[in-house]
Formats: sequence, structure tokens, C-alpha cells
Amino acid sequence: MMSSSFGYLRRMAQADRPPRADTELPSVPPDRPAGIWPGPPRAVPVDPPTGGPAAGDGSAGLDQTFDRDALVALRSAVAAHGGTLGLSADRLELLVVVAHELASNAVRHGGGRGRLRLWRDGDTVCCRVSDDGPGMVDQDLQEWRRPPSVQAEGGRGLYFVQALADAVTVHSSATGTAVTATFSVN
Repeated sequence: MMSSSFGYLRRMAQADRPPRADTELPSVPPDRPAGIWPGPPRAVPVDPPTGGPAAGDGSAGLDQTFDRDALVALRSAVAAHGGTLGLSADRLELLVVVAHELASNAVRHGGGRGRLRLWRDGDTVCCRVSDDGPGMVDQDLQEWRRPPSVQAEGGRGLYFVQALADAVTVHSSATGTAVTATFSVN
């Protein structure tokens, strides 16, 4: 699945169009609320950011803690559970890439471990990754929405997350960060 996910990204990058300069890549529309882009604003039923699906809403999927050593197993679990929640093969590949990127970021920047929750709410599959790290500063919340420089050694992960998911919501404080990415089932 990993090779076809990256194949999808490669096909997106190599589409029959002239190459674009960094300044021509999509940016956050001015009418979007902070922390949500690119999908249309919509309510995602949640408890506080460190919680899971709101009580009584959605169908259960996956609730798993992870650390660096569990990232490969986590990818497999997301692929297995995401398929049972009704995502098409193409959407499932995007979910796996997004979940892995969010989990990797939690390990790298959020204290070395985290928790992933995956559930379905109506026609939407929700993937939330949370950690107990130091949180993101406001500047970081703005930075991930802009395309990184092609010379940058890192910083592409959250940019890809917001580009691949239908909507992304970030809740961050000094006690941790929770990122929820949503994918339409249709």
C-alpha cells in the first residue's frame, strides 16, 4: 500500500501541467477558520481535543497508543480498520499516509508517543492523533499551511496532511496536541 500511496502523490505532482513555482501552490483561503483547511468547514463530533468520538456518535474503529517502535504496526491497523469503515481503496491509501505522518510527528515532536483514534461519523471517517508533548506555538499552526521551500530539509508533513485530507482541525496547548483529519466516505 505504501508504494501506491506515494504513487498517488507522484501522479499528483507529475500531472500533465507545467511545473508551478512555490508561490503558486495553494494557500489558506482568507475565509477559513484558523486550524481548518482545505475542506469545507463542518462539525466533527468530539469531546475535548484529547477525547475520542463523542458519546453516542459514530461507529467505533480503532483506539491505539503507539511509540516509535509501533509505527509500522499502526499503519497496518489503520489500513485494516479504515477499510471496514467504508473508505474506497484510494481514500484508504490517503488515510494511511495521513495517519502515519501524524503519528510520526507525535513521536518526533510530541514526547515520543501518542494515541490514534479512528471512527466513522455518518459519511465521514475521522482520524485523530494526540500526544502529551509541549504543544505547538501559534506560529507553527500558520507555518504548516504554507508550502515549504523546496530546499527545506523537513516541514512537509503537515502540509501534505492538509492537502490529502478533506478537513484538518488542530487543537494545541502546553499539555499536548490533537490533530483530527477527516475523509468523506463518498
